[in-house]
Amino acid sequence: MTLLDEKTAQTTTAVVELDADSQHASPADEEKSKWARLREGVNWYIPGTTAREKKLLLKLDLSILLFGCLSTFSKTLDNNSLTNAYVSGMKEDLGLGGNDLNYLQAVYYASYLSFMIPASFALTRLPIQRILPTMEVLWGACTFGCAWCQNLTQLYVCRFFLGGCETVAFTGLIYIIGSWYRRGEIGVRFSLYTIASPLGGMISGYLQTATYTNLNGTHGLEGWRWLFVVCFCITVPCAAIGFVFFPNSPEYTKPSWWLTQDDIDLTMERLRSEKIQQISKQKVNYRRLAKKCLLDWHWYFFVFAWCLYDQNQYFSGTPFSLYLKANSDRYSVANINNYPTVVKAISIFVTLLGGYYSDKTLDRYTPCLITAVLTLIGAIILCVFDVSEGARIFAFFVAGAANSMNNFQMTWASDVTKDDPEVRSLITASMNCIGQVFLAWVPILTFPSNKAPRFKKGFTFSVITAALHVVTVTAIFLLERRDRAVRGSGTCAAR
Repeated sequence: MTLLDEKTAQTTTAVVELDADSQHASPADEEKSKWARLREGVNWYIPGTTAREKKLLLKLDLSILLFGCLSTFSKTLDNNSLTNAYVSGMKEDLGLGGNDLNYLQAVYYASYLSFMIPASFALTRLPIQRILPTMEVLWGACTFGCAWCQNLTQLYVCRFFLGGCETVAFTGLIYIIGSWYRRGEIGVRFSLYTIASPLGGMISGYLQTATYTNLNGTHGLEGWRWLFVVCFCITVPCAAIGFVFFPNSPEYTKPSWWLTQDDIDLTMERLRSEKIQQISKQKVNYRRLAKKCLLDWHWYFFVFAWCLYDQNQYFSGTPFSLYLKANSDRYSVANINNYPTVVKAISIFVTLLGGYYSDKTLDRYTPCLITAVLTLIGAIILCVFDVSEGARIFAFFVAGAANSMNNFQMTWASDVTKDDPEVRSLITASMNCIGQVFLAWVPILTFPSNKAPRFKKGFTFSVITAALHVVTVTAIFLLERRDRAVRGSGTCAAR
């Protein structure tokens, strides 16, 4: 085990509780039907929250969530800008071709994964409230550098450093969210944080359209270069908000003009009431942890399901843009940038709807199954390919549901392993890390850029992974139900 594992165990333990532990139903709630709970509505504050706590939560939401959502939004915006720029003139201006776009994305992921351990060292030794905004500034600088690249090598350099700048973003934000909020307050806020990613991808297309239309040729710069400049201008204010408002963990935060000592004391009282601090700081038993994960089904199935999710959500992104680009005689530059935003909109809608259903009913299986089936339908249509143009576009659109799977599966994993914080920490960390490893290189083989618009190998691969995803989530559901039955019969026998 590395320091990364220990840090992840500390950070994820506090966060991936989500709403699992907080949603243990009372006897009265257990008598309610699933649909009765669905009709109860959405509450921002959990029952019993005092006026003093609501004031504190408002401050935290305006600082932590504002910076966290803007940071995620800007990073997704900048990442999507590469594909948008590629299909809006960068390919021709820089003489790109073949699998260059895939390699640029692979360099980013390689850097992102390589710097994870050094990033964990930084998070344990330096103040988080300074690290995250500083990395945001460096991220913006690298994005700005993309606007001035004159060849593929320079783009590789910028993408490499962009990947390094993002390594602390997710871990740091998750750690801070889990450090300040009670368990019953984390779920809805984590959902908002998750929504910021597809929203950034959605806005990216519209931003590229507006930039290309209004700024192409201004001051001698092509429209795709202006897109990176505009993204830089969005990122810098986000970093400024972080420097002013983003806090450290409660025990290391000093009083300020907006967060008083009384606020910090109240936070510590709230966390102690749920023993969150004790849980997040407990020492990890590595031998027991390794044995538990290797001998049980949870690690294997949830990590495999996450790897399938990473592959399934890919083909409705970059391959869709390349498909439109390859049919430029039919689609304008505006359409090439705007059509993929529909995929992001569908992802946001499914995430909100599925998240609400899942939180209210505690049914994690149904949202995962539906999104996997929708992805399978889209993959089958594209694999057949000899259908109408409308059917192909529909297939790309409906596959956007796969983008919402990350929230559903991460919540499900934390639910199933909620009784063992160490196992839960390792499983959720492994899901993200291993999934990203495969996402870094598999698309190079399955969706090479020069095979657009008909990615025969890629669409066939997507049918297989989507079908496996349906089987895997069903297997998780059956295994979870079996475990509950065993625990229930064990309880009855004890009685």
